[in-house]
Amino acid sequence: MKHYSPILLFFMTLIFISCGKNMPVKKGSAATDSLEHYIKLSYDSKFSQERQRVFSNKAYKIGMESGNDSLLYKGLYTKIEHDLTYNSDSSRYYLSKLKKLALNTKKQAALGGYYYLYASYFSPINIDSSFSYYDRSKTEYLKANDSMRAGYSLLMMTDLQRISSDYYGAETTATAALACLKNSGEESYLVAVYNYLGMSYKQLFNYENALKYYSKAYEITKDSLSKDAVMNNIALIYMDQKEYAKAIKILRGLVFKKRSDTDIEFKAKAMDNLGYSYFLSGDKRGHEYMLQSLRLKDSIKDEFGLLASCLHLSEYYLNQNPKTARNYAERAYSLANKLKNTDDKLDAIKFLSKTAASKQESDRLFSEYTKLNDSIRVVRQKAKNQFAKVRYDSKQAEEDLLKYQAENAENKLKAEKAKRRNELLLLTISFLVLVGVLFYRLLKSRHEKEKFQEAYNTETRIAKKVHDELANDVYNAMTFASTQNLERPEKKEALIHSLDSVYLRTRDISRENSPIELGENFPNQLKIMLSEYQNQSLNVLIKDIDSVDWMKIDENKKLVTYRVLQELMVNMKKHSQATLAVIDFSSTDKKIQIQYSDNGIGMPFGKTILKNGLQNVENRIKSIRGTLIFDIQTNRGVKLSFGYPV
Repeated sequence: MKHYSPILLFFMTLIFISCGKNMPVKKGSAATDSLEHYIKLSYDSKFSQERQRVFSNKAYKIGMESGNDSLLYKGLYTKIEHDLTYNSDSSRYYLSKLKKLALNTKKQAALGGYYYLYASYFSPINIDSSFSYYDRSKTEYLKANDSMRAGYSLLMMTDLQRISSDYYGAETTATAALACLKNSGEESYLVAVYNYLGMSYKQLFNYENALKYYSKAYEITKDSLSKDAVMNNIALIYMDQKEYAKAIKILRGLVFKKRSDTDIEFKAKAMDNLGYSYFLSGDKRGHEYMLQSLRLKDSIKDEFGLLASCLHLSEYYLNQNPKTARNYAERAYSLANKLKNTDDKLDAIKFLSKTAASKQESDRLFSEYTKLNDSIRVVRQKAKNQFAKVRYDSKQAEEDLLKYQAENAENKLKAEKAKRRNELLLLTISFLVLVGVLFYRLLKSRHEKEKFQEAYNTETRIAKKVHDELANDVYNAMTFASTQNLERPEKKEALIHSLDSVYLRTRDISRENSPIELGENFPNQLKIMLSEYQNQSLNVLIKDIDSVDWMKIDENKKLVTYRVLQELMVNMKKHSQATLAVIDFSSTDKKIQIQYSDNGIGMPFGKTILKNGLQNVENRIKSIRGTLIFDIQTNRGVKLSFGYPV
């Protein structure tokens, strides 16, 4: 689920209050004092949103009547910000007025505020445009030397990347935000940055760095609920690492902590995580905690929380009571549709498929799952590409601006020299030439130092990533990104491919430990597993799987079949570089025969054959009195078959 944490909500409120301070205003006048009073009231949480909006309109009216552009800007900014909360149709009209006012003032900070609000206007409906305007806001704030608000615009860009699952890009943007905000002196800003970095590293499976930044957030925040939210995130990391005892210890402390009635939503979330952690660790107490959490969320109508609880309970009942599991999966499916949460909808479809009442229904769900999964992948890939383009265009624009400024300065210097040429004596001309030479050498020397420092910083960063991250493929992908020029399309595509590969292989590991339906739906489960290895560069053909009467096959043999094919697909994905993989099923009254082949680079045989990830495959097949046969032609891909008695 993608929704703001208490830390981020607190942070957003604070920055909204301060955003109107983009333009200097002389303090002490009646109009100024009155304007500041109503702006403060418009952000006071003790008033309803409707009342806050009334105060913002009064602030705008005072700005209009003051005849002062600075006051008008602050009042108009406050009004638009509250109108956007209501998705007001008038927002665009007032945004155009704010743009005109910002251009008239010729102040970068004012333009930065306009672009920030315009990005907020697009945020719910067009993430690409929103990202682009946040980037422009950041650029204008940097021109105005307002690193604090530039950092906040970067944080908004980070959140859009997180929503679009561009976690590598989110980590990069959050790091840039940290550079802007580290000296701001604002605790809430840094908490938000560290929280985003923790989330990004968690999704990149870099748990060490995730814990590092969550710990930093915990150390500096003074807000009790924010501290608890960080500890909940740390517990989730331990759950991902299967260190359930550590997670349970943290979550019990959060659940049994005395809280006010306003913290019920957080308590319910922590209780659900506690129950789920107990369940994953094999402790029966998990069931009751998950049910208690569900009841709490129902009582406060927390639909996001209910969606998570229904998915957890569906998974819990999957092997114990399929009918109950299906009921929870159906409710999760309905909530996911209502909340437009595609990731959780995929999980709901998966659980519905595992509890399908018939093969026809299972096939329909498989088709829906495949279409939705493909659609999500396409949308997120487009978003990643657009984010990369915006970053490239922004950098190019900054370089063009610097070039223009340099050319403009040079032209002014030439004009000055031409104007005074007839008045200057030879000594003056010689002096100017000398100054020009010294200035050129100074710039050249400074440029060389900057290049050396940049190269040194780059080498240091690369060396650190190699040292810290060489242990797994995620670290390798990040090292690649640090050492290559991502403005080149082929480099960018290679990185995207690498990250996609890491994601898929990580998902494979999770899938290896997930329960398998060995009853009537087994062939569909097997199809789903094999089909999920297919992508734009790999075609997977499944032949005659329905020719086998799987209901006559022993469950243990079906389990071995599933795991053997899974291991073969994982090995193929990791090592073969194949573009085509074929799995062919055949059967007789006495024997099942399955042939696997691909057109990859093959594998070494001889003494090292069993060291190529296939020792476990052979052991599994032997356990059901089966046979494994290799076609030893390493230059023609991999071809093997295995069979076992019915």
